[in-house]
Amino acid sequence: MTNATSILETLPPPIRTQADVRTLPRELPSLRIGSVPIGFPVVQAALSGYSDGPMRIVARRLGAPYTLAEVMIDKFILELKNRTRTRHHLFIADEEHPVGGQLMGSNPDDFGPAAQKLVSAGFDVIDINFGCPVKTAVGGCRGGYHLSQPEVALEIVARVRDAVPSAIPVTLKMRRGIDDSAESRDRFYRILDGAFARGAAAITVHGRTVEQKYVGPSNWDFLREVKQHAGSRTIIGSGDVFTAQACLDMLTYTGVDGVSAARGAIGNPWIFQQARALVAGHPLPEPSLTEQRRVMVMQCELCALNSDASAVNSTMRMFGIKFARLHPQHAEVRNAFATARNLDEWRGVLDRWYSSE
Repeated sequence: MTNATSILETLPPPIRTQADVRTLPRELPSLRIGSVPIGFPVVQAALSGYSDGPMRIVARRLGAPYTLAEVMIDKFILELKNRTRTRHHLFIADEEHPVGGQLMGSNPDDFGPAAQKLVSAGFDVIDINFGCPVKTAVGGCRGGYHLSQPEVALEIVARVRDAVPSAIPVTLKMRRGIDDSAESRDRFYRILDGAFARGAAAITVHGRTVEQKYVGPSNWDFLREVKQHAGSRTIIGSGDVFTAQACLDMLTYTGVDGVSAARGAIGNPWIFQQARALVAGHPLPEPSLTEQRRVMVMQCELCALNSDASAVNSTMRMFGIKFARLHPQHAEVRNAFATARNLDEWRGVLDRWYSSE
């Protein structure tokens, strides 16, 4: 195992400014996940409650080379019927590929059959969630809880790898441990190395512990350490990438093979377009109010293809609150979206606050 102290002693201070990054090499490697070519190494993470089909399609249209569907409980997938009300969970548009499906659960027996169902639905990659820190997941022995039990975690990896065709990559999402104890660190590396040994094609590592949830900074020094430990094996970094510049800073500072934009992509699908522009040396494209309106209308129309008006309003009200962060009068716009009781009122927010010229 890599010695953390010796690595950390050699690390330069974190890169956080455009000027710092431009003094360093800017050639980015093309990301590949097993047999699936991704290309540009900034992708959209699985986002519980958010990364449904419409969000993923919008992200792809605005430069994301790869997206992950919101995490799905294995038992939910196994019991899911092809009904109008629920079929959107497994719906994949042609323009989405490559797209990943993420599984979370507690019983290793359920992971293989659930993974097979995701493959049958058309997902190109199967991702296993060992990182979710929310109380319901950890309390149900799911998500980040598995970082406390390497044997069970690795059995899950093996079950999924054995269950799906060899051409379908299996990946993991992990946090850096349950907490910052030496025992937690040792378990992290046992799972990381064991997963690769069992056929995992890539592992996404979030720089916070499960105990931290989303409080405090993501530890990019740890991500750099993990990448140095992993060598040629594919590591994707996650945590504190709320801007396009931060995505490139993480790539440069940590040496990871790719970056997974999570909360930074909710209500800001332009983050992928902006990251591509920065790499190309172009000015940072800031979305005008007209452009923001265009994309929100696009996402709303995509939602309407598979949901009724009430569900569309609920979804777009939630997303509108996030999009509002980019508006100059963000507090007023956020409140307007939050109180929209139907789609007509939601559209009224666009008419009042977003130029359509």
